[in-house]
Amino acid sequence: MSTGPLRVACIGMGWWSDVLADAIQRSGKLEILSCYTRSEEKRKNFAVKYRCRPAASYEAMLADPKIEAIINTTPNNVHLATTSAAAAAGKHVFLDKPIANTVSDGRAITEACRKAGVVLALGYQRRRETRSISPRGATRPPPCPAA
Repeated sequence: MSTGPLRVACIGMGWWSDVLADAIQRSGKLEILSCYTRSEEKRKNFAVKYRCRPAASYEAMLADPKIEAIINTTPNNVHLATTSAAAAAGKHVFLDKPIANTVSDGRAITEACRKAGVVLALGYQRRRETRSISPRGATRPPPCPAA
């Protein structure tokens, strides 16, 4: 088992992919090796900003044996296709919420990862906000689990 950072690739370049990539760089626990999005300009800009290699295609990214996991920030309606392809390639997947637009797609995603024996991690970025809205409209602190 490797003791170095988990080697990842990012798919789907947008504002949220930058937020996650910034966090990845701060963590020191992951290393971004590659990126892919359909827009060549966005792909090249992301690659320069995060010092990674722009992939020619998603399939080429998945074929790279150095990549251990995929950070998937694609639109929700393609989560099933992109995550299933990653799982079939033996890549672990971090998928931002929601897992899918339908229950059946969500189940298919979890089943694809289970069958492939890869980890599916689902991100929910708002769980530690300091305030939430009560049913009556007043703000109150949310319950806070022990860290």
